[in-house]
Amino acid sequence: MPYRAVIFDLFGTLVNSFTRREYDQVNAQMAAAVNAPYAEFWRLMGETYSDFSLGRYSSYEDLISEVCSRVGVQANMAQITRAAAFHYEFIASAILPEPEVLETLDRLKKSNYRIGLISDCGPSVPLLFPQSPLARFIDVPVFSCEEQIKKPSSAIYQRTCQRMELEPPECIYVGDGSSQELTGAAAVGMRPVLKRTDLSDVYDSHRPEVESWQGLAVNEIMELCDMCIHSGFSCGVLTGEDALIRQSRKKL
Repeated sequence: MPYRAVIFDLFGTLVNSFTRREYDQVNAQMAAAVNAPYAEFWRLMGETYSDFSLGRYSSYEDLISEVCSRVGVQANMAQITRAAAFHYEFIASAILPEPEVLETLDRLKKSNYRIGLISDCGPSVPLLFPQSPLARFIDVPVFSCEEQIKKPSSAIYQRTCQRMELEPPECIYVGDGSSQELTGAAAVGMRPVLKRTDLSDVYDSHRPEVESWQGLAVNEIMELCDMCIHSGFSCGVLTGEDALIRQSRKKL
């Protein structure tokens, strides 16, 4: 079946990874804003992230309020709003892509590929995503917090394909291997491509499927243009797949 779409992960793929060093600083700023002990605040923010990314909190302010309650801190709305502002500022900056990413998406769309997005994230990402330059290139953005399902659940991939009016075997999925997303994409029939990225400072640095990956991989998003447009994927027709695999491995 011909390929007609490329579906991307967000963090670590279209934009930089969500690093511990940078976001731990945000956690410290938020803890100070609500007068909470940093270590306990940091621990609880980590423990509640899964619920946050499944949409069980309507906003980041609600999450901070819950964490403060668990810590035993009486924070008022002004303090919570000030703390949340540090998070929103970070996310707004984090979802700004490099120019070559936008160029790649533009070239793919001009080559008749539809573009999708699947991101495991909290409500702050879909809230701010329309302001990102990425938004104008994404035909179907899907966020776990809105769907209340996460990767690698088959439902989130299938739901994305349904909204794109495509079958999974018509789609290429590109991600950095977090949350077993490549395995999940392959399980529904998509063609997974690993976007290699630095894992030395991420919250989930141990990714078994990345460590043992034998499939197609790119070091830079721009390489997808060679893969999809110049080497046989153009207009959705896959040819010379073995050559593509060898080409991708040579670049690693």
